[in-house]
Amino acid sequence: MSLSPSEQRELKILLEWQYWKGDPWAWIRDCCWTMDEADEGKTKRFPDKEYLQHICAVWHREPIVAIPKTRRMLLSWLMLALHLWAAIFHPQVAVFIQSKKEKDSAFLMSDERMMFLYNHLPQGEHPWPKIARKIGGPGGVGYSYIKFDHNAYIMAIGQGPDQMRGYTASYVMLDEVAFWEQAEASWGALKPTIQGGGKVCLISSAQPGFFQRIVEGEI
Repeated sequence: MSLSPSEQRELKILLEWQYWKGDPWAWIRDCCWTMDEADEGKTKRFPDKEYLQHICAVWHREPIVAIPKTRRMLLSWLMLALHLWAAIFHPQVAVFIQSKKEKDSAFLMSDERMMFLYNHLPQGEHPWPKIARKIGGPGGVGYSYIKFDHNAYIMAIGQGPDQMRGYTASYVMLDEVAFWEQAEASWGALKPTIQGGGKVCLISSAQPGFFQRIVEGEI
């Protein structure tokens, strides 16, 4: 029995959804756009680079990932896209974006970064979860909290061992962790997340100290 045009569209959407849920790189490649600030802020498709695909595969597979970054590496964009993917495709997960200050984390969740990715997803066919609630960040910068209508949420926090107290995290992204004064204490507070099956990713520009020891496997 042949399918009607509407049934074919529904099947196509279902198969794409299942494909993207199982392969975050495929979703990023097919659906995500970035803002290139080095090229007058132009909106561009996420570049299909082999090294980005490799990093994505490692992140998807491993519970802990630590990666040094450079300015044009697009690592921050990639990690924001991956943590947005986690919130979109996994109802009820708790995603945390952690920087030196909450204001820095809130900027990463702003309309110029993570929400830029969300706002530029293809519209019309796919049932992206809708935003149920947003709380603005400190000083009006970005967002401190974003909750979707399937109960996944993303929260911006600053450094420090007490920031995660009372929360159960599914995914945590630590940005520019090499420059935190409380990096090692913050890392210690994430042990319950890792032991509970959560995923932690540390990214930063290179700097001697705690982050270097993480990258080199000394911690």
